[in-house]
Amino acid sequence: MKRSLFKLVAVCFALFLFACQHPEKPETAFFQNFNFGATIEQMNVVQLQSKTGMGVATTSIEETTERRRGFTLEYILDEGNSGRFDEAVFLNQLKCEIAEQISNAGIRTNGAGSNNDSFYFNYSTDENRGSVEVIGARVEGSKYKLWCVVRESAGIKSDK
Repeated sequence: MKRSLFKLVAVCFALFLFACQHPEKPETAFFQNFNFGATIEQMNVVQLQSKTGMGVATTSIEETTERRRGFTLEYILDEGNSGRFDEAVFLNQLKCEIAEQISNAGIRTNGAGSNNDSFYFNYSTDENRGSVEVIGARVEGSKYKLWCVVRESAGIKSDK
């Protein structure tokens, strides 16, 4: 009898915890489909050769669903026959590519900014808010490293 009562209490407690959890809110199509490495590959920059990279993704579910995706890519620069790599031109082109992806996903851009080696976008839908941050830097002479972080909060009412 005690065992059955214990099992019943354990099952009720598990169901209570499950009922108290907040449901995961959906991400935007941009967040779901964004691939930083593929975006750069489609740009066909001849000076950027063989890359190494990694990506990390996290999700936290509470009243809102918080998501984060991080990318780190490193390229070897080939500036021999193809000419000098112009970081400013490259980052401006990359910024335009990402802005187009945000727009094509039907998302409002709420703000943007840039400086010599980085840029960012803030975006929103009716129930999602997010940002994209990109930094590029020449490292070790013939290498170029890029970092990108995409953050998104889902299940909130966004200011229009």
